[in-house]
Amino acid sequence: MGEKVTGRALVWSNLLSEPLFTLYGFVSFILYKDLGASAFLISLVTVLKPVVTILSFYWRAGGLRSNVVWSGFLMRAPFLLCFWFDSAWYLAAATVNYMFFYRAGIPAWVEILKRNMPKGRDRAFSMSSALGYAEGVILSLGVGGMLDRDPGMWKLLFVGAAAVGLVGLWVQSRIPLADEGRMERRGGWELISRPWKDSWRLIRERPDFARFQWGFMLCGFGIMLIQPALPIFAVDDLKISYLEMAVAVSIAKGLGFVVSSPLWATFMDRATVHRVSSWVFLTVGLFPVMLALSVWNGWWFYAAYFWYGVGQGGSHLVWNMSGPIFAGKEDSSRYTGVNVVLAGLRGAVGPTLGGWLAVVLGPIPVLVIGALLCFYSGARLVKSRFSTVPS
Repeated sequence: MGEKVTGRALVWSNLLSEPLFTLYGFVSFILYKDLGASAFLISLVTVLKPVVTILSFYWRAGGLRSNVVWSGFLMRAPFLLCFWFDSAWYLAAATVNYMFFYRAGIPAWVEILKRNMPKGRDRAFSMSSALGYAEGVILSLGVGGMLDRDPGMWKLLFVGAAAVGLVGLWVQSRIPLADEGRMERRGGWELISRPWKDSWRLIRERPDFARFQWGFMLCGFGIMLIQPALPIFAVDDLKISYLEMAVAVSIAKGLGFVVSSPLWATFMDRATVHRVSSWVFLTVGLFPVMLALSVWNGWWFYAAYFWYGVGQGGSHLVWNMSGPIFAGKEDSSRYTGVNVVLAGLRGAVGPTLGGWLAVVLGPIPVLVIGALLCFYSGARLVKSRFSTVPS
């Protein structure tokens, strides 16, 4: 019974959270076009998002369900007040706050899925993510059209999306959980240092987990590195219009994610997490290569984003489900916490370095460097000697 309820909650939480997640992708445009934000503020938001991901490592709110409920509420609460704050700084703060609590709630949510869905968890997670992504594709096109007609509508959209997300939070709060557990309370220096010590100990004691993390770190850093080069390449080299970019990002990438998600889930059921990860990294590595080929034929641009969606379908599954797989019968939140903090570290360093390299070398060399990092990380795991099997 608990497994079915959790499965339904997984689907509904994805569907009901997607409207706000979709709007989150429009924040930079809203800040600049409607609220007149400075380049400094937009850059500050870009830098702070990965930084607060690292800080979310310290989030504690009682047991597992309390963590999910409170983080879910707090990440949405500021958007409910948008009608009363016509300020770029307020929207920027709400955006950073969203990323903090979005990341903070992931370890507890994944551990709940691990406990309540011992079988079929990977497939259920992948399918629910694909449904949410498909919804996001449709919503992004609709939201873009509405904001083009009335830029000030962003307030109503954010309030409505946050309210819809609270319904999904109510669904999550109804999930049965035999032993919710409680997060250990710490104070002072122990509060700051203990998570890092635990993570380092975990990596040292689990060479299979360490190998996975190094692979994900290299591939993820490669993708973060190319992010600043993407708009430069698209605008200066390809002369891409807003409509063409929307088609590539919303439709082509979304279609790749939705189509590939069930295939990745099937692969995950039959292979080790290292083997699946290696193919994810190799797949993602083809994205910047195909993108570079766009200078000869524009169709490569759409093919590249479709293939990027395919890679993201696998990456999203592996990143979220690796914690329960490596944890086995242990608490998976420790493992997922390492995923979260390392994602923040590479997000804090990669784009800054990539932006500098794009200015110095040009966008195409940066795309090549990113691809090589992805290929190297994938090649290292193809013949992994570890045999961690899906649980």
